[in-house]
Amino acid sequence: MRIVICFILFSFIRFCNAQNAPGFFWILFADKVGTPYSLNFPQAFLSERALEKRTRFNIELTEQDLPVNPSYVQAVLDSSGGTLHHVSKWFNSMTINLTQLDSAQLVVALDKIQNLPFVLEIKSTGDNVIRQGGIQKVLHRDELVLAEPSENPYGRAFRQLDMLEIPRMHEAGFDGKDVHVGVFDVGWMDAPQMHAFDALRSEGRLKMTRDFVDPLHPNVFDGADHGTIVLGIMTAELDSGKYRGAAPEANYYLFQTENIDSEYRIEEDNWVAAAELADSLGLDVINSSLGYSTFDDTTMNYTYADMNGHVSRASQAAQWLSERGVMVVCSAGNSGIQPWYYLHAPSDAEKILCIGATDSLGNDAFFSSHGPSSDGRIKPNVTAQGYKNFYPVKGDAIVRGSGTSFSAPLITGGIACLIQALPKMDNQTMMDWIQSSSSQFTNPDNEKGFGIPDFFWVMQRTDEREKLPNLIIHTLYPNPSNGLLNVVTHGAPISKFRILDITGRSLAQWNYTATWEKNYLQLNIASLPVGSYLIEITSDEGIGTTMFQKIAE
Repeated sequence: MRIVICFILFSFIRFCNAQNAPGFFWILFADKVGTPYSLNFPQAFLSERALEKRTRFNIELTEQDLPVNPSYVQAVLDSSGGTLHHVSKWFNSMTINLTQLDSAQLVVALDKIQNLPFVLEIKSTGDNVIRQGGIQKVLHRDELVLAEPSENPYGRAFRQLDMLEIPRMHEAGFDGKDVHVGVFDVGWMDAPQMHAFDALRSEGRLKMTRDFVDPLHPNVFDGADHGTIVLGIMTAELDSGKYRGAAPEANYYLFQTENIDSEYRIEEDNWVAAAELADSLGLDVINSSLGYSTFDDTTMNYTYADMNGHVSRASQAAQWLSERGVMVVCSAGNSGIQPWYYLHAPSDAEKILCIGATDSLGNDAFFSSHGPSSDGRIKPNVTAQGYKNFYPVKGDAIVRGSGTSFSAPLITGGIACLIQALPKMDNQTMMDWIQSSSSQFTNPDNEKGFGIPDFFWVMQRTDEREKLPNLIIHTLYPNPSNGLLNVVTHGAPISKFRILDITGRSLAQWNYTATWEKNYLQLNIASLPVGSYLIEITSDEGIGTTMFQKIAE
């Protein structure tokens, strides 16, 4: 076995020399013998929050959780003259930066590394070209839309949230508070200057930023704003009904893993390092609007057969992260009309949610990547709006953009609200419930998977939820109104509406039947005098009232 490995390496080194390809290399170790860490003292490598999660969900600590032997890492650095990029305890490996070497020096350095007795394998993981600027990896970006006040606190985000019943979660008191969300992305340019994140900053809910692309010169707020968009869809808040995100009260951790200037497997090593940090911090859910299939070095390209969850290191890490109690949400990709129209790693992983995109009517978005995984599993798992989504940008304007990058954070935000409501539910059970709630659960396909989920249904249909407030949940708009009043009703079922004046006198009533599926009722209140009124809804849950204003035409 040793001879075979050395022979392969020799051929590989000759290739590197011919191609003049110093760069980053992934090094696999044989064991963890001699590590100073012990499973008896996990506090040395896992946070209190992570350990509490392991206890809550009965997740066993294994040798895979032990950090890499630091003496192995140091020996590699000493023998090669390289610099450390990342260390992975789950793979028992390290990624080393050898870009400072010329081709001849690279051959010598790789030979020295391979001759270390504890090194099993060395693979090129590509370059890490870092330039200022770059091409935004967003499918569409439409014209600016004026951020005018809206009839509801969500502004133009209402429809993309309401499709998932997220506003109902908020009305019930579940908006992501005390939930910890990791965001793996490419950069958060302009975020420090945007008023949409004022509350996130002032309330101390931006817990951490980490640059895995350029750890020696970290700056996650430079270079690209794709992460800014994703974060905004989840947590942005603008007053006067301009905008509200899916999980506006959650805590956020921004991990830059994507290099916008190049595409090599080094980005998967970055993703793995971020996943291990998310685990060690005890995060609840992570959003990854990133995907890997083809690379600048075509020898690194994946095939569709590789999309089985067990080839890509990022996909393997995604599954391991999920098994450690962290919900993993990954966008499927924007290749639906490309020659490669399949999903991308790590969305092919098992035990994670792969998210496709629809338009605002629930139709499959033309660009959304298709499943199944190459081993036949349903992918995407569920879908959300990803075509012409609304989000805020610098200057408080609202713009539209499209991509599964924007459907995934809607799902992540909904999950954050669910985790707040259902803190004792393990993530695999939650995934099953989310799929069960979805619009085509009984007839899944390779475009939308199980369909569009209903997060409020999940919360209502489980026995593990926290006690809900005793109220009837509904939305009225526009309020105030000069003619037509739209009543959005959900569930219950509802049996009667009444309009009352401010003294409680009944002015009009309707018998009405609603199911757990969404229903809309439009009332014509043009004949009412200008003033304040109550609308009363009677349902199996009781009686609830909400005030509205009738204004002059």
